[in-house]
Amino acid sequence: MFEAVVLTLGFEPGPLVSAFAGAVAEGLSEGALVVVFTAGFPDERSERAWLEFQRVVNMMEAPRRLGVELELREVPLDDMATAILEIRRVLDGLRGKKVKVALTGGMRALGLAVFSAILLTRWADMPEVEVYLEGRGTALKIPDLKALIRASEKCIDLVEVMKSGPAKLDELAKRLGKDRTTVYRKLRLLLNAGAAKKTPRGYELTPIGLALANL
Repeated sequence: MFEAVVLTLGFEPGPLVSAFAGAVAEGLSEGALVVVFTAGFPDERSERAWLEFQRVVNMMEAPRRLGVELELREVPLDDMATAILEIRRVLDGLRGKKVKVALTGGMRALGLAVFSAILLTRWADMPEVEVYLEGRGTALKIPDLKALIRASEKCIDLVEVMKSGPAKLDELAKRLGKDRTTVYRKLRLLLNAGAAKKTPRGYELTPIGLALANL
């Protein structure tokens, strides 16, 4: 169950409502915190969207029963590094919780600052992150880039031999000239990062795994 939900505020309440409703459906813990980041520039459209989001949430039975808290945080966007730091300070208070993040609107700089702060936070459990498609009402899940970066640093030799297609563990060990235990340890990093998967034909790279390779 999610203990906190992080959203970004744009000019329309719809994406926030959709993302929050999705988090409620997946499960929120009692007293869950909803943090909404917005650009630190006064804008009537954003203010209206925030008020409408609050109104809709207050009408929902589950958030009232669970005592969900809503918190609006304004982020100064005069300097990207400062914006990332301000967001990081907020996220540090959530790093021990199970968190869902939805980039649901706002200026592009705000979304980039939030995502950068997520990557720089030392999470106990990396949040589930998704980005909403404007005008589509749907969201795309973002891969765990921190895990992918770690895997790419330690497993690039394995990625290169796997890009030709599926292979069994013994074949991968033979191609690399390493023992099975060493290769499997690297393979686990790729599997946990979503960069590889096991199939009846052996282990193979996923699309995001192929993105790590020299194509």
